[in-house]
Amino acid sequence: MKRYEILALAVVLAASAGRLAAQTYRTFAEEYDEVRAKSGVQLGPLKVLPAFRLANVGYDSNVYYADKQDPAVADYTATLSPEVKGYWLLGSSALVSVTENPEWSFYLKEKDLRTLVNSFVPAVRLFLLRRLALSGDYHFLEHFQPATSELGTPVRDLRKGWSAHLFFETPRGTAIGLSGSLEDYAYNNASLPDPEDEISRALDHRERTAAFEFYYRVFSRSSIFATAGATDYDFLDPASSWRNARSYQTYGGFRFPLLGRARGTIALGYKRFIPRTEGLKSFSGLVADTDVALRTGRVGLSLAYTRDNYFSYIDTAYYYIEDRVRGGLAFYILPFLRLEGSCQLGALAYPEAQEVWFHGAPYLVADRRDINRVFSAGLAVRITGSTGLSIGYNIYRRTSNAPGFDIDRNFIGAALAYDF
Repeated sequence: MKRYEILALAVVLAASAGRLAAQTYRTFAEEYDEVRAKSGVQLGPLKVLPAFRLANVGYDSNVYYADKQDPAVADYTATLSPEVKGYWLLGSSALVSVTENPEWSFYLKEKDLRTLVNSFVPAVRLFLLRRLALSGDYHFLEHFQPATSELGTPVRDLRKGWSAHLFFETPRGTAIGLSGSLEDYAYNNASLPDPEDEISRALDHRERTAAFEFYYRVFSRSSIFATAGATDYDFLDPASSWRNARSYQTYGGFRFPLLGRARGTIALGYKRFIPRTEGLKSFSGLVADTDVALRTGRVGLSLAYTRDNYFSYIDTAYYYIEDRVRGGLAFYILPFLRLEGSCQLGALAYPEAQEVWFHGAPYLVADRRDINRVFSAGLAVRITGSTGLSIGYNIYRRTSNAPGFDIDRNFIGAALAYDF
């Protein structure tokens, strides 16, 4: 994988990591040495590294995740995302970076869903007294989400705020320290121009997080880690203040390097989620965010497992618990051509009874449970280096004991892959 592609992958992981972002921490020496080694465009003191991502280019049979009893809207889609990241090295103890990442989502027929968003992240890292690493960033991360298992409509989401880290680091790569963040989450229905829509009222909130983190290098580029922290959730709309909550979580696991036969992270933990409103059900138990890949010879294997609780946009549902496991297999017919397939099984469980509307009538659903199944198969062709073009067919099926949520969706399309 070329260095600018590694950067693109790292940015994607950092943008999507959410509550487990601490697991992506790298020491000052790791990042500093990698920036120096990168081949990019030199503009005075700035080293500029461009990247480009292309995804969801194809045909979607059910854009709005309509119930299979209702007519579905099909369309042709594409997501284009160029990126520019600039680094400025100040001596051997300071690193300044800035990332600009616009993203355009295209729909051929559903023109109201065509969306241009942008993410912007300036960051500073300092290395003091040969042991203390101080870093901070401001992030403005705007994305367009197609309809998902829980959200039956495309959504524009914004996460903005700051984060800071203070770590004691050793030359061997061990790191121990504290981190904190304050982030505002905002959502709105992408097909509605009014930002004060139902999704916005239900989900817009602020999160304050503080955590203790520990990383210990066990091999040249791998490490074990442990984190423990607390998060406070405050909802912005007064009508949603009953959703306010706090949580305590701890994680432990193993992190493989970005490159090599084995890649990814194994992370398991325990979480306790406590609503501030009396009478609402709390959550406590296993949480996970594991995603690993292994290649040996012509065969590539991948395994992912995710479990956590998430706020629901349904006003009476409060939150849901999602379990999701995925297995994948790739076979390299030739060095530049591989067959690939995967199977994902998931479940969404809603602890609170909820009221849902179906064909104009309300239904009270207790112990709602949705079962999701995703099957995909295709092939990928190497374009250059470790970059390839992946073409595949994706089948999504969901069944639910709540009316209106039995969904069939098929997608055939292409995307750029960076893991050859």
